[in-house]
Amino acid sequence: MRCLLLCVSAVAAALALFVVPGTAAARDYDCADFANQAEAEEYLLPGDPYNLDADDDGIACEDLPCPCSSSAGDGGGGGSSGSPPPPPPPHLKRSLARHLSTHLFRRFVRLSARAESLAMGPCRRLSEERVDCFATASGTTAAARTVCRLRADVELGGGQAKARLVLARCRTRSNPRLTAAAARRAMLDMGESLAGKRVPVTALERLSRTAFTGTAEWRAHREDCFAVMEAFVVDRREVRVGVLESGCEPIRAEAAGT
Repeated sequence: MRCLLLCVSAVAAALALFVVPGTAAARDYDCADFANQAEAEEYLLPGDPYNLDADDDGIACEDLPCPCSSSAGDGGGGGSSGSPPPPPPPHLKRSLARHLSTHLFRRFVRLSARAESLAMGPCRRLSEERVDCFATASGTTAAARTVCRLRADVELGGGQAKARLVLARCRTRSNPRLTAAAARRAMLDMGESLAGKRVPVTALERLSRTAFTGTAEWRAHREDCFAVMEAFVVDRREVRVGVLESGCEPIRAEAAGT
């Protein structure tokens, strides 16, 4: 019986030399005994018998380098905690904003009775989720010209980009109209500069709302001369005259006798 007790005591003493994580042990540990924070975390037992959690926040040896345990957060030597990174902030691409704005502006032109062409302008970023784009729509008729300034606001919300027309400012100006009297006066002045004297203008004909043609004829140095002219409006006020064709030919003998 005495021998049996001695054997049991010897076995118990030998088992006390081994340390198993999660059970009390005779050996004391500190943070310097571990290579990284995750390894130290395995020895953080209930009651912290090894005093590995000095600030009592449930994380062992926070100053050790990673690998870190999932409970170490960002404190384990500055390494990754193993948690997934936060999603990137929402960002609206300028190219997408321009595409949506162009679609919106073209729809405006299709529905407008005064605009028929579109010229895209710049797109300006206001924030990560908002971009404004600009354009000019225009249209011309025989009587007037219309110019529209357009602006679209493109915003990212709920993961989807939406464009809305926030400005459509149109201005219409009447086209100038050249009168026959003003065209004749301008052609008479041109004919006088060509012939060196006042000459009549005939065959006055309207080409458009802003242009006329006419012909001046005169005799000089036994020649019959002519000039086909065009009078047109410049900058809504000024009337100019261009010579389309001119020339002189000798007077025939029978015509000279008459």
